[in-house]
Amino acid sequence: MSSSMLFLGQSQNSGNSGVSAAPFLSGSYNVSFNETGLTSGTQWNVVLNGTSRTSTSSSIVFSEVNNIYSYTIGNVSGFSVKSVSPASPVTVNGAAITVNVSFTKLAPVSISPVNLGTAGNYAILAKTGISNTGTTSIVGNIGVSPASSTYITGLSLTMNSSGQFSTSSMVTGNVYAATYASPTPSTLTTAVGDMQTAYTNAAGRTNPNYVNLGAGDLNGMTLVPGLYKWGTGVSISTSITLTGNSSSVWIFQISGGLTFGNGAHIILSGGAQPQNIFWQVASGATIGTGATFYGTILSQTAITIATGSSMTGLALAQTAVTLQSDTITAPLEPQSITAAMYGVTFTEAGLPSGTQWNVTLNGVLLSSTVPTISFSEPNGTYAFSVASSTADKIFPSTGSIIVNGEIAYQGITFAAPNQATYTVAFNESGLASGTQWGVTLDGITTTTISSSVNFTMTNASYPFSIIVPADYSATPSTGTETVNGNNITVLVTAVLIVYPVTFKETGLPSGTTWYLNITAMASSGPLTGTTYTASLLNGSYAYTASSTDSAYHAVKGTFTVSGHSTSETAKFSKVSTSISNTDIYIIVGIVVALAVIGTAVAIMLRKGGSK
Repeated sequence: MSSSMLFLGQSQNSGNSGVSAAPFLSGSYNVSFNETGLTSGTQWNVVLNGTSRTSTSSSIVFSEVNNIYSYTIGNVSGFSVKSVSPASPVTVNGAAITVNVSFTKLAPVSISPVNLGTAGNYAILAKTGISNTGTTSIVGNIGVSPASSTYITGLSLTMNSSGQFSTSSMVTGNVYAATYASPTPSTLTTAVGDMQTAYTNAAGRTNPNYVNLGAGDLNGMTLVPGLYKWGTGVSISTSITLTGNSSSVWIFQISGGLTFGNGAHIILSGGAQPQNIFWQVASGATIGTGATFYGTILSQTAITIATGSSMTGLALAQTAVTLQSDTITAPLEPQSITAAMYGVTFTEAGLPSGTQWNVTLNGVLLSSTVPTISFSEPNGTYAFSVASSTADKIFPSTGSIIVNGEIAYQGITFAAPNQATYTVAFNESGLASGTQWGVTLDGITTTTISSSVNFTMTNASYPFSIIVPADYSATPSTGTETVNGNNITVLVTAVLIVYPVTFKETGLPSGTTWYLNITAMASSGPLTGTTYTASLLNGSYAYTASSTDSAYHAVKGTFTVSGHSTSETAKFSKVSTSISNTDIYIIVGIVVALAVIGTAVAIMLRKGGSK
């Protein structure tokens, strides 16, 4: 029997769980799809003859009988299919078939955020009502219109003396309703109109970068910035990662509903910001128990957030919003509508001092007699060309540079026509996709968001230093490379620097389920022990600890990670059950009334007995 044959129930390539394979069947042959070009661990998908398979390895394998089969390669965020060989359809005719799939990385996409107008002033805005069960924590204003305040339930509202808004112990902000005193009704009417305009804007964006990605199943995917469109619903039962920078924008156009599963979470990478993430949902959004969600939901119908979930963003619903012991936090800053500008710096080496050279970037030409030429551009990809008044060779003389939310650098080397030159390549691993890094070699800096930085150099020894984000360490971080008639490759490994933060719960009965939500982190999920440890980067954080037992208050606090481990205590306390003065008066009144009635009855009975 051939060693490649599989028995029923036996998995092919059992040492690599990432390979999707089928068991051997008599008269069947492997149809293997092998990819190149994707970043290691990237999820991709093939549909062959109606059967869909997904993998994070470089191979996807089907087993088929002799026949002709059509196939499609699924979209992958941040990449496009460069080539396939052989093309669809393929014929199985007594032998195995291999289809080679080549992906190419796409340049980052820059799109403008959705302008929320005055709707952006509300953590929750709904037209028909906001209902809550249990102890919820809301940071930001909330409002309903045209519904009245009676359609805000479960938040124990107290009217302000102005009559324009009310407050709640569960809301860090104000509560507004269409029936409150002027100018609240007109302010809310404007906000609801802005909410509907924002929905239309998000739904009306054209030329999406990705269409029907994953057929609506986004589990485990890493999504780069851009416009995404689905003709169906979207479901996320585990996690997705949004990787970009502080200016990156994601808009998700969903023709069906959004279903975010129990314990599911969104991971923000590379500086991605919740205020720049927009979920336009036509058929309502549901966030499951203990989930961690980021972004603004623009729902044409309802938004439901189940027990113990954390949402950093805005819930803007054209019907109702339903909460249950959740943590809702409006982003700290409104989304940016004006594109930010960043420096683009070209630095040369090799020209005699005082020699004129020039760079043309995005159609603009600048000249200089010093080693540096600088431009200012918004995020995007820009073509450049370099020239000088000499006959020197130029490396690179043309190319493209990516502006990705921070200053971009490009080194330029000039060499005499008869000088031999060699490539010094720095290849990086470990950084999140789309993260900018760079190398300074002999005083010349080049940055990139790809995995390689290349220099063209003459024979000599050159000092170098590696530039990575502050949250990473690089190995090697510095060094010296000697070019001596050969090309050189330097392997650079980047590692996130994190520190343990241990949370200890006190005050809850033993075994009580509780949840911990930390800003910019996935939810802890349900906890029954008394401690939980998170690994966090340096920075300041806010947290909310909540319990499934509504008899206990949620616990909120802040802490800072500063280069070492730390610990925090979440001290739960019971919700007060004290009786108000009004309640006491009512009880006393009832007791007195009963006493009077009892006395009257006793007198009547005595009179009756004396007759």
